Amino acid sequence: MLFIAFTACVSPADPSYPEEPVIPAPPTPPSPPAQESGRNICVFDLSEKEGEFELTGKWEFVGFQDMHSGRLDNLTCLARIAEFTLTGEDYDNLFQVILNLSQDGKQCSESIYFDAISFSSHLQGCYQVDEEVITFVIPDSGIRTIPSFAGTTFPVQGFEIKFLEGLRSAKHFQMENNKLFLYGEKEEERMVFISLDE
Repeated sequence: MLFIAFTACVSPADPSYPEEPVIPAPPTPPSPPAQESGRNICVFDLSEKEGEFELTGKWEFVGFQDMHSGRLDNLTCLARIAEFTLTGEDYDNLFQVILNLSQDGKQCSESIYFDAISFSSHLQGCYQVDEEVITFVIPDSGIRTIPSFAGTTFPVQGFEIKFLEGLRSAKHFQMENNKLFLYGEKEEERMVFISLDE
């Protein structure tokens, strides 16, 4: 059996030529509010603030700073991003890693009590200060895990290890108005905090 196919050519000008449907462009998503647009949650205001600042009080951890370049570490930033992303990206309630240096010595006999809250840990222990020398004692019993989605990520797990070791190995400190620096075994790196006390 023989099949013959016929094709017809129709000029686009022919009124019987079907026009291609016009598909409207998808709507443009709304822009984020101005205060959130392009905001970097890893950037801190490290300018000097006026006022009287004491070692005892609440300090927010900024990051591990390279002593040569002045740059802050990428690990802390990645941990912040993991926490921010997994808790709903709330710019108004950014998580703060806090070191609270108490004046209370009741729990520590000759030392002073402190605690620190990080992304997935609550650290409790004692610290001693002698001029600019500082030492932190954090027993294993003073380390409590805080359940969180971010705590299952590699950046947060890596940060928790580094933060704990940074406090345990701290040898001396330096204060510059509203900033606190802790120095440990790594001469090329220091821990940077900013005061939360006004």
